[in-house]
Amino acid sequence: MLKRAMSKGIVVVGHEGSNLKNVDYDVEAFDNKSYGEHLMEALASRMGGKGKYVIFVGHLTARTHNEWADAAIAYQKEKYPEMEQAVERIESDEDQQTAYAKTKELLRAHPDIKGIQGSSGVDVPGAALAIEEAGLAGKIVVVGTSLPSVSGKYIESGAISMISFWDPATAGEAMNKVALIVLEGGKVTDGQDLGVKCYEKVRLDGKVIFGQA
Repeated sequence: MLKRAMSKGIVVVGHEGSNLKNVDYDVEAFDNKSYGEHLMEALASRMGGKGKYVIFVGHLTARTHNEWADAAIAYQKEKYPEMEQAVERIESDEDQQTAYAKTKELLRAHPDIKGIQGSSGVDVPGAALAIEEAGLAGKIVVVGTSLPSVSGKYIESGAISMISFWDPATAGEAMNKVALIVLEGGKVTDGQDLGVKCYEKVRLDGKVIFGQA
């Protein structure tokens, strides 16, 4: 679809898709390695640096989510050797109901699980609902990417320990600035100021633009 759009002269700017081929640019809010390490530190510190954990990703083919997961696992192995993955990363299909169902399966198969890290915005609320129903709120650490609009009530109940996110409006504004540059015949350069908060000194890697959001 994106290839067809580009063939018709339509400017295409991606987000959370650093492996996209048919784009003029892809805008990433931040360095994925740093974010993955940030999530793992949040998980590990609340787990006391010990126990079994799992990581959810929206899709096993989603490069951004898997870069977060790769960085988190590497960080855990280096900093918290007494922690271990209970199972390989779990795919939620970016669907809250799927995350809920797979967490229920996980709790049955691995009752000794101590932590869950989510990548998609719906992973942690889906997991939290399963945890609440099992009467385990506050006993299993749940951290990940999400927004208060979908995770707020679970934070209040203690089923979610922490969420992280970036301002999607700011990311959208940065994407529009990039689109305008391309439409006007320009190019984004390494270190450029897009005139948007957290995108004042972007890092360019091929077609991928990294902010500091």
